[in-house]
Order: sequence, then C-alpha cells, then structure tokens
Amino acid sequence: MTTALFLLANGFEELEFVAPYDILHRGGVKIQTASIDDKKEVMGAHGLAVLADSLLSQVEGLPFDLLVLPGGGPGTENLLKSDSVKNLLVKSYEAGKQIAAICAAPKVLVNAGILRNHSATSYPSVRADIEPHCKRYLDAPVVISENIITSKGAGAAAEFGFCLLSLLAGPDVSANVKGQMKF
Repeated sequence: MTTALFLLANGFEELEFVAPYDILHRGGVKIQTASIDDKKEVMGAHGLAVLADSLLSQVEGLPFDLLVLPGGGPGTENLLKSDSVKNLLVKSYEAGKQIAAICAAPKVLVNAGILRNHSATSYPSVRADIEPHCKRYLDAPVVISENIITSKGAGAAAEFGFCLLSLLAGPDVSANVKGQMKF
C-alpha cells in the first residue's frame, strides 16, 4: 500500500489539504498527517482546526511514497521557518520520493533547493518567488515534473488530488474515484 505524508503548519489553506486528502483516501492510499509544531492541533487559515496524526519529529524516518505540502500564505511562511521541513524535503528528494506542493508552498521547495531542475507552477502572487528558481514556470493548474508535482491553488485542489492519486495508484484508480465523486 502506498503512503502519503501531509505536513501541516498553522495557517494552511484548508481546501488544499482536505481535497487531496479525501481523494487519496478514497483511492486506498494510506495517509499520515504531521504537525510541524510541538502540538498536534493545527489551525487552518480560515479557522478549521485539524488534529494531526503525529508531530513531524515522530514521523522522521518512517517510510512514505509522497510528501504533500498544502499552501496558504501563513501556512507556507510557517513551513519556510522550519529546518525540519527543509531537511525532510532534501532527504526525500535525494531518495527519489514524490514531492507535491500547492499554492504558495512551492516557495518551500525553492528554499530547500530542489526545484531548480524542474518545471513548476504556483499561486500567481508568488510566481516571482518561484520562476527564477525553476527550470520552467508554467501557467497550468497542475505541473508534474519527474518527482515534483506543483499546483496553482485552492481552485485546482481536486485536480491536484486526482493527479497525485494517478501517480500513486494508477490512472484507472484515479478515474474510478473521479467517477464515484461525479467529477
């Protein structure tokens, strides 16, 4: 069974977490959520409180196939402040794991130095922070560049989730879940 690890920081954009989480779960992917802070409760940008499965310090070293960074302005800024997040991104990238970031969160990939050889997209307001540090910037809802997957924002969260599911479980599973959800 494939496993996805979602990193949650206070101020995350709720839809960018909930939509991909739900789609991956429906597709049979095992999901682990980890708070990057010292408590499991994480507050979204619009007031949704989520209880993470564990703290980031508790999941370091555990196996996973996909690392997911929900965006949101405040959430991304909090991800950027964490050396543990940066270290996990570098280790995951070097191990060839799939890494996904949506909205402003591709800035965290830039900070970790792992976006430079990849095409990417992001929320339009952070394009200037991303474009000089990636191989090619694309104005697309989702960009898959080898093991790096980026997406524009909340409006593309479902498409992002289906792309992630397709990569982890195959296009047939993704199409089946999409059909069940009436997309």
